[in-house]
Amino acid sequence: AKGAYFGQRGGWERPTWFDPTGNVPTDDYSFFRTQAWRGPVGEECDAVRNRVGILDMPGFTKIEVRGPGAQAYLDNLLCTKLPRQGRITLAYALLPDGKVLSEFTVARLADDRFYLVGAAGAEWHDLDVLEAALPADGSVTLHNISKDFGSLVLVGPHAREVLAKVTSSGLDNESFPWLSVRDIDTAVGSVRTLRVGYVGELGWELHAANHQLVALYEALWAAGEEFGIRDFGIYAVDSLRLDKGYRGWKGDLEIGFSPFDASLDRFVDLTKGDFVGKDALVAEKAAGSPWRFVSMTLDEPGTADAPALSSIFDGDERVGLVTSAGWSFTLNVSICIGYVRPKYEAPGTKVEVLIYGERRTATVGAEPLYDPTNARMRA
Repeated sequence: AKGAYFGQRGGWERPTWFDPTGNVPTDDYSFFRTQAWRGPVGEECDAVRNRVGILDMPGFTKIEVRGPGAQAYLDNLLCTKLPRQGRITLAYALLPDGKVLSEFTVARLADDRFYLVGAAGAEWHDLDVLEAALPADGSVTLHNISKDFGSLVLVGPHAREVLAKVTSSGLDNESFPWLSVRDIDTAVGSVRTLRVGYVGELGWELHAANHQLVALYEALWAAGEEFGIRDFGIYAVDSLRLDKGYRGWKGDLEIGFSPFDASLDRFVDLTKGDFVGKDALVAEKAAGSPWRFVSMTLDEPGTADAPALSSIFDGDERVGLVTSAGWSFTLNVSICIGYVRPKYEAPGTKVEVLIYGERRTATVGAEPLYDPTNARMRA
C-alpha cells in the first residue's frame, strides 16, 4: 500500500525500495546506472542522512544463548572479547585455520544470557555452528527465535526525538549509550531495543514480537511525520553501508579470508584464553596477513559500478578483488570495497578496477569514507 517493491534473502521477503507516487517504471533492468528506481533510493538515503527513516527488516537470525556455561562457551567459539552486561559487540566465529566462519552481533542480557543476531541467510548455517560447539554437560541452551520476532530499524538525526514520543524509557547517551541493549516500554508492550546499525547514523533496532510489529510501526510513523520520516529499503541500506565500509557476511566476509585479512583487527582479542582459530591468528599476526580490506572510490564515475568479484590491477599484476560496490548517494561517488595486497592499503594509493571489460582508475581511501569518528552514531 505504501509503494514497496520486494526482494528476498534467505527466504525472507523484505522491501528493496519504495515508490510512494506509483509512477516509477520498474522494467528497466541494467548493469548500468539507468534504473528509474535510483531517484527514489537517493531520496531514501537523503532521509536517513538528514531526517529520519524507518525500515521493516524481517529475517535477522536471532538466537538466545543461555545457561551457566554460556560465557565460557562463547569465549571459546568467538575470537572477540565478549561485551559486559547491557552492551553489544560485533563478533566472529572462525575455522581452525583462522578464517571467518560466522558473524554475530552479540548483546549481553545477563551474566548467563546472550542475544546473538546474524544475517538472514545465515540461520541454518549459524545454528549448525552453534550446535556443533555446545558442551556435552547441558550447561548451555540455544533458543532460535528468528521466526517469532521481527525488527524495525529507526535511524537518522531525528531518530531519538521520534522514538522518545513512543516510549518513556531514557534514550540519552547516559541512559542508552551507543552499542548497548535495553528493553524499552511502548504502547504495545516491552520491546528489546539495540542501539546499533548498518548505515552509520544515530539509530535503534527494535526487535519486537510479531504481534507487536504493525502497531509499533504505525506508532513510530505517526511520531515521525513532523520530522519528515520516510520508509527505506535494502537498496538504500546497501548504498549507505558502503559509505562506512561495513562488510556483509558471505559477500565481503567468507571462509577464504581471516579477520586480519578483512582489516577487522579490532574485533580480535589475542589476549584472552584459547578459542577456535587462535593459533592460526597468532601465527598470521607474526608473519603478516596476505590481504587487507579497503574502501576505494572511482576517480571518474563512468556509467557503471563494479560488479562483485571484479579484479583489481596494478599494471599487468592482479592485486586484489572487489567484493561489493555501488553508488554513494551521500558522497556522490562510486565506491568499491574489497581485498588488496598489503602494499596497496595506504590511503591515496592508485589502482585499476576492471568493470565490464574496461579498466577504471580508483583511489584507496581512509576507512571509513563517511564520518570517520562515528560522531553521528554517538550523537
